[in-house]
Amino acid sequence: MAVNEIAFQVNLKKDTNSASRTYGMYFGEPETKKPLSLKGFAKHLTEHGKLTTYEMMVLVLQNIVSCMKELICQGQPVKLEGLGTFYPTIENKKGGVESPLGYDPNVQIEGVHLRFLPEGEKEGNLTSRELKKACVFEMKDLITVHVVTEGGKKKRYQTRVPISDLPLANQDVDPIEP
Repeated sequence: MAVNEIAFQVNLKKDTNSASRTYGMYFGEPETKKPLSLKGFAKHLTEHGKLTTYEMMVLVLQNIVSCMKELICQGQPVKLEGLGTFYPTIENKKGGVESPLGYDPNVQIEGVHLRFLPEGEKEGNLTSRELKKACVFEMKDLITVHVVTEGGKKKRYQTRVPISDLPLANQDVDPIEP
């Protein structure tokens, strides 16, 4: 059966951009998780005890994905009541064109983005503030990013230290970075 109270794991990361006004400050970010596949989502949905089989749920979700792509590629937003609206936006090449007659969408459009606007109705409100109220947060790791030059190329590596391992006995002292 599905569990309702799984914690939302939060990592801490320090702003290391010296040009930033928040340089040296720590910020929370979600723990990176592998996305749940369509079949995994179908399994989760069937575990909630609704009157459908796993196989039927997989077929329904596959059809939703296929139809959603078809409609978005036609420029058609799709509203799923209780969830929100999926809609397309266009990414244009930088600079634009000087004349309307010079605009060729096949050349000027760099990409089509799928955007999501959550439902904001009282029941099923999925706005950011309402979602926060439904979450149970749990501190996980302190993430430190190290930039190393290898073979002339800069590579970024992350080090993770569990928050529970940090010496926080003295609250006025910054955590020790690994």
